[in-house]
Amino acid sequence: MKKEDGRKIPRQALEYMRLQSIKLYKQGKKISEISEFFGVTIDAVYKWIRKYKQNGKDSLRMKKAKGAEPKITKNEAKRLIKLIEKSAINYGFEIPLWDCKKIKQVIKSKFGKDIHFSNVWRMLVKLGFSPQKPEKMALERNQRKVNKWIREVWPDIEEQRRRWQAMLYFQDESSVSLVPVLGTTWAKKGETPKLKVTGNRGSIAVSSAISPAGRMIFRIEKKNVNSKTFIDFLRQIMKNHRWRKIIVITDNAPSHTAKAVRDFIEENKSKIAVYYLPTYSPDLNPDEEVWNYLKNVKLKAHQARNKKEFTPLVRSKMQSIQRKPNVIKSFFIGSLLY
Repeated sequence: MKKEDGRKIPRQALEYMRLQSIKLYKQGKKISEISEFFGVTIDAVYKWIRKYKQNGKDSLRMKKAKGAEPKITKNEAKRLIKLIEKSAINYGFEIPLWDCKKIKQVIKSKFGKDIHFSNVWRMLVKLGFSPQKPEKMALERNQRKVNKWIREVWPDIEEQRRRWQAMLYFQDESSVSLVPVLGTTWAKKGETPKLKVTGNRGSIAVSSAISPAGRMIFRIEKKNVNSKTFIDFLRQIMKNHRWRKIIVITDNAPSHTAKAVRDFIEENKSKIAVYYLPTYSPDLNPDEEVWNYLKNVKLKAHQARNKKEFTPLVRSKMQSIQRKPNVIKSFFIGSLLY
């Protein structure tokens, strides 16, 4: 039988042979016997013994393959991270989002290196990046005003809440569409499942307010939200806390800032205070998460066919959220204010 020199033997098996060969050698076995026993050449055994004598037992252990040299250096990787942390528009692209094709182009132009698309993907993963869906932020948003509100107005709200021993609520309204959000389902490859949902158009308006304590007050509006419906909702909040003062934080919608609303707040200033968030800053309002949870979880793929069926369904789903204070508290996690 032809003896091997070790190059075609699996690495783990070869490590075992090398270590066992040294044991046999120490026990007084001849080189030729060891060679015969393992089916390798005498030269291979001599080489192992010589390596053992020069560098010790660890030099015979299996070593991880070095692999190909990285396409870009560590310094280039640091520069690349700084590049793609900025908008892609800064580098001449039409839209601000990054994809592997654009990053490949940037690497070519900045570092003069042509990297395959698949290697760009692997490199990004190693650098701690992942493909993500960005959160929307209005172009009209003034971040300086948002920061100032957090720094100056929010502490005033907290101070008044402590002074009043008040219930704090974040308030918002939303239009809930009769056309449902569809989730995912398991199906055979190549056989896209079909789900029957209504083709009717329509929506209902819902007002809600949630507190960091895990409480929620809501109502389904009979018509579009205006200053009158907002005042009625403020009254509903107050009725739920007859013996407590109330602080409500809401957005700058015209229905919230109308003269009738300001007059109502002034008339009841000993019982209720209303603060307004900076414009275009829904991320400051945890009540926005109520609508996300309602539409994408509770009402996902619902089978209501018209508003008559839809209205009680929405009411029951909102009531189910209302009964889960821990779920409501979770809406505050990640908020810039908490």
